[in-house]
Amino acid sequence: MPKWVDLNEIEEDEIPVKKFSITEEMLSREERIPASPSVYQAGEEDFLDAMEPAKKSMTIFFLIDVSGSMKGTKIGSLNSTMEELLPSLIGVGEASTDVKIAVMKFSTQVEWVTLEPVKIEEYQFWNRLEAEGLTFMGDAFLELSRKLSRSTFLSSPSLSFAPVIFLLSDGSPNDDWKKGLETLKQNKWFQHGLKIALGIGSEVNMDVLREFTGNEDLAVQAKNADQLRELIKLMAVTSSQIGSRSLALVDNSGRQVREETVAQAKQKVLVEEIQSGAKDILGEAVDIDAVNFDEGW
Repeated sequence: MPKWVDLNEIEEDEIPVKKFSITEEMLSREERIPASPSVYQAGEEDFLDAMEPAKKSMTIFFLIDVSGSMKGTKIGSLNSTMEELLPSLIGVGEASTDVKIAVMKFSTQVEWVTLEPVKIEEYQFWNRLEAEGLTFMGDAFLELSRKLSRSTFLSSPSLSFAPVIFLLSDGSPNDDWKKGLETLKQNKWFQHGLKIALGIGSEVNMDVLREFTGNEDLAVQAKNADQLRELIKLMAVTSSQIGSRSLALVDNSGRQVREETVAQAKQKVLVEEIQSGAKDILGEAVDIDAVNFDEGW
């Protein structure tokens, strides 16, 4: 049976991970490469380091819509939730992994709240955000693509896991978001990262968020402040835990598979976890027209 292997113990122990297995048939001959203590292969822009250092890092990016439609209780609820979330992210990675946070706010302007990724243990004070302006989401995508690079936000000398990218919005973009997203999709860090999105309230364009994640199950909609709080915690903590695992996939013969397949495997685990958790939070309602949206907003 194929299994996950902890790279730090690859010569001694094998550690199974629940809920996912990969079969020999899922891998083409080209995807199988000789086993090695390093999962990642050097590529364009030194996408992933080829050597195994003592320390690893993983960054979770928050892209937060602060346009005028978020003004009032929506932005207030989001600020309060982020204050509660930060302590929950401490310790989500393994002892050998630094989990970092990078926060972008966007409306008519795009601005980084964090000038660079910060270790989560050192970022425990949330600067409360204010809402005004339009929703220039395409500009946010372009700016994110510029920062997803070894020359900017991902310049850590340690081995970096592909990032987690969390988009939160309550409306529809006012600019050319498709052009921005197409540029972003060409970025290798984005391609291999875990993308999740949370729609806030009844006016959000969920089609845009689904296009961003590339998987409709990873774009979830909150109808009220309580759901917003619980869904942000579920999605942020779960994706960070999965994204920061120092695990590699091996087939039956012990050969490791390419990073693309590892990314797909992690996404499958994430989908299962988000589906299960969101169902508990949102309940069994399937008729979206029958849902009482915007309670308390």
